[in-house]
Amino acid sequence: MSNDLLKIISKEYNDLLETGEFSDVEILVGEESNPKMLYLHSCILKLRSKYFRTLLTGNRIKTKNNIIKLQCPGISVKIYEILIKYIYCGLIDLASKDTRTNITILIGAYELCLTELCDYVEDHLLQDKISLIQNFVLVQNVVFQHNHFKKLTQFYENTFQQDPSLIFKADDFTTIKHDILLDLLIKDTHSLETIEVWDKLIEWSVAQSNGLLPSDATTWSADNISTFGNLIQPFISHINFKAMNPSDFHQKIKPFKKIFDKDRYIEILEYYSFKSFKTYSHSQQSKRGFVLTELIKLSQLCKKIKSTDFSMYNYDLLVLELEMDR
Repeated sequence: MSNDLLKIISKEYNDLLETGEFSDVEILVGEESNPKMLYLHSCILKLRSKYFRTLLTGNRIKTKNNIIKLQCPGISVKIYEILIKYIYCGLIDLASKDTRTNITILIGAYELCLTELCDYVEDHLLQDKISLIQNFVLVQNVVFQHNHFKKLTQFYENTFQQDPSLIFKADDFTTIKHDILLDLLIKDTHSLETIEVWDKLIEWSVAQSNGLLPSDATTWSADNISTFGNLIQPFISHINFKAMNPSDFHQKIKPFKKIFDKDRYIEILEYYSFKSFKTYSHSQQSKRGFVLTELIKLSQLCKKIKSTDFSMYNYDLLVLELEMDR
């Protein structure tokens, strides 16, 4: 019986909200391109929200014909209506909404000082940890900007400590901020292979390019490659190309050699050359003279690379020259 009575009261408050009858507050919410006017009641707002209690008792509120006029552009119409309905009726349906929407509700609830709702939304979010991991960049952003969400913060810190690579694997990875991505590469605590990091940088760059880069990097023009180079230039020095499989380097890195600093690219080539030479020379240990000869040839090769116009020279020819000299 008591639950039935509560439902009746809740419905009556909802009707009051929908009709706007007896309202004395008008709030314009949402962005300028798509705003909406809400007709509300100051007594309910002040009773249910510390934010409105403070706002509506201030001396700077604007009134016209005894109607309080407010604007709230910082929260979308959709989220504001959800929060206002909660204030009036004590009802909110989180189960039918996705994780990103519920996180936005959490932020809005905090801004309106709805402390008990914040706790409720956090608990609901933590019931679906898989979805939080899929939206790990969003979770990271919220935690960095709103450290008062203690439960969500604890989840993020524990999960990230166990596997920093989850950031790269998140569905929303391409939304990660430049500085945060750079910090991840500098610290190098992730478990991704170098080629996986490179592929992720391509994916991130496509998303950041505002449509300038096609999703298929194999179709990129010279201008596309230049755009890509500008986007990832700060990251290049923090990628361990020497840990990459030589065939991956040849297939996926070499086509972008023009975005590299000349000395950096030559350093990588020298590494692979010596590595290849070392592997080959082990099979020739009985031919001691061969080792010395190959070292001389390799030294001459490196000098030739450094004295050549990098942008015009074809690396394949250098490899061919070494093979022909053997």
